[in-house]
Amino acid sequence: MNHPYFFRGVIRILWSLVLPQAANLLHKFSYILFHSESVPEMINKKLSLYAEFSEFSRKQIKFFTDTFKTYDEDADGFIDFDELKRMMEKLGEAQTHIALKEIIRRVDEDRDGKISLREFFLIFRLSAQNQLGCSEVFQQLADSVDVSKEGVLGAASFFQAKIEEQTKLSKFEQEMKEEVEERKRLEEEKKARREKFLQNKSIFQ
Repeated sequence: MNHPYFFRGVIRILWSLVLPQAANLLHKFSYILFHSESVPEMINKKLSLYAEFSEFSRKQIKFFTDTFKTYDEDADGFIDFDELKRMMEKLGEAQTHIALKEIIRRVDEDRDGKISLREFFLIFRLSAQNQLGCSEVFQQLADSVDVSKEGVLGAASFFQAKIEEQTKLSKFEQEMKEEVEERKRLEEEKKARREKFLQNKSIFQ
């Protein structure tokens, strides 16, 4: 056996197996090194939601789960960009495209561009720490679950109040729009009468 060629062949095989793994590890390390502020808190998937998010009550966890299912409109197990957009609008906290992308970026642990149930819980955790631009609305939503009294009913009332608030706002905006249109119409009528008066006046001159 030609030992040098044999060992060289073995080394090439081992190198072809090790190199991709080493490159992958290097890529992950460099990403963490240069993007540490955007790497979300990784989840220990062996823990239950109750153990992992022990800062929340069982009623809150149930409500967060139900809320996730409500806005997971296609029931694929994720809340995508459009579903998050509609959820924020329903909460009366419509967000810009960039702001919505930022929410997803902060919790998207697997970088698939969508929010899983566990990642949805991270939104509430980050909001409790005032780490999101829209933290307040999620804090209010979490606090609306009265663990000693109404429980989930309290959270349902929160959503209802938000809907009523949006309805009142829409009605107010409609009334303002109608007032502007009415003023515009009166101005146009006044202008038309003025022009007609001047035309009639010119006839007798």
